[in-house]
Amino acid sequence: MHKSTKWLIWEIGVVLLVVVILAFLHHPLLFPYQWHKLLHILGAILLVGNIIITGVWMFMAERTNNSDVMRFAARMVNWADVFFTVPGILLLITNGDILSEQWGGIFQVSWIVASLVLFAFSGMVWIGLLLRYQNRLITLSESMHGEKGSPEFFNVLHKWYFWGALATVFPLISLVLMSLKPKIW
Repeated sequence: MHKSTKWLIWEIGVVLLVVVILAFLHHPLLFPYQWHKLLHILGAILLVGNIIITGVWMFMAERTNNSDVMRFAARMVNWADVFFTVPGILLLITNGDILSEQWGGIFQVSWIVASLVLFAFSGMVWIGLLLRYQNRLITLSESMHGEKGSPEFFNVLHKWYFWGALATVFPLISLVLMSLKPKIW
């Protein structure tokens, strides 16, 4: 397992711990409402920006057909998750949880519930598939010294593209729901 993946696992554990603590404390408003809203928006920017740009980054690396570039990109995608995706998730979940109390709680408003379900699906794809593929891409790229990528590398990469696109669509729909706040049911 790559060092960055170990960091990701640790960070995900911290996010879960913070969520449990906030629930235990009954979702306290730690800052003024507008600050929580700003932090929630910052979390959305970090998450959505990073999941889009890492896909573009890997696609551009693949186009070079340069093993050094692909190896660097494979590693940096994981590190980008450490520095941007997980902090974005932490800001989104914690501040979204706190902000939802102003609406009666996360299960009281249809657009919040729908957004949370989509967000959870995206997280399941990321944790269940994408992290495994990212780890595999790093491992496969480490053996490509000066040569073109192996068919297995490109097979895993194309699976990563497919599932990554799916995991990107869910938060984008959540972003639309959070912005428009439609009554769904």
